[in-house]
Amino acid sequence: MKSTFDLIIADLLHTEGGFAHRSRKADPGGPTHYGITQGTLSAWRERKVSVEEVQALNQSEAVEIYRAQYWDAVRGDRLPLGLDYALFDFGVNSGPARAVKTLQAILGVGVDGVIGLKTLAAIKQRPVVYLVNELSARRLAFMKRLRNWPYNKNGWSRRVRDVQEKSLKLMEDRGKQKQTVPVLDGFDRGQGAKALGQETGVINALMTPEGLSKAAAAVSGFAGMLAGSGPVQWAFALSLLIGVGVGGYLLVQRTRDA
Repeated sequence: MKSTFDLIIADLLHTEGGFAHRSRKADPGGPTHYGITQGTLSAWRERKVSVEEVQALNQSEAVEIYRAQYWDAVRGDRLPLGLDYALFDFGVNSGPARAVKTLQAILGVGVDGVIGLKTLAAIKQRPVVYLVNELSARRLAFMKRLRNWPYNKNGWSRRVRDVQEKSLKLMEDRGKQKQTVPVLDGFDRGQGAKALGQETGVINALMTPEGLSKAAAAVSGFAGMLAGSGPVQWAFALSLLIGVGVGGYLLVQRTRDA
C-alpha cells in the first residue's frame, strides 16, 4: 500500500507548477521551481544557488526535498490519514513550523512548532475530521491577513479548499464514512505563491481588537492636546501619543512574528 506522501506528491507538484519568478510583492519566496524556493534549494545543497540553478531543478530532487524538509518535518508518517496531507500542504505553503503551531493551538498543547509525544497524544483525543476542517479554516484566515493576499486570494482559496476535500477523501477511501466539507469563506482559482508570516501587513495588525484600542487611545490623546490650555495637559497628551505609537509598533512586530 502506498503511503500518503506517495499518493499526494503528484498533486502537489501540479499545484506548485514549474519555474516561476514573480515580484516579491506577489510571492515573497522569490524564484521557485516545483514550489522549491531559491532559499530552500540553497539550504538543501548547503551553498548559495543561482536563479538558473533553481530553473534547472529536476523533479526527483524536488520530491526528495519535499519528503525530507516538509513531510518528515511535520512527522507525516505518524499522523492520522487525512490530517497528514492537510498539515503537509500547509507546511509547504507557509513553513512546517507555522503549520504545526497552528495545529498545536487547535489542540491546546504547548505551541513550539515541533510535533512531539504530547502533540501526538493530543491528536489521538480529537476527531480527525474536526482537525482537518479547523486547520483548513485557520489556514485560510491566516492567509487573509497577509500583505500578498490580494495577489493570490483566488489561488490560495482554491488550494485550501482542494486540500481539505482531498484530505477527507483519503479518509473516506480507507473505509471511513463520507465527510461533509464545510464552506470556507474564500474565493476561487490560481495557486502556489508562498504564504509566509513576515508578509503580514501593518494595516491588518492595527485592525485587530488590540490595534483598534490603541488607535482609540491615540485619538483621545490628540483631542486632549486640542482641548487643553496648559502645558501639563499638552505634555500628558504628547506622552500618551508617544506611548501609543511605541505600543502600535510592538503590536505590528508581534503580529508579523505570529
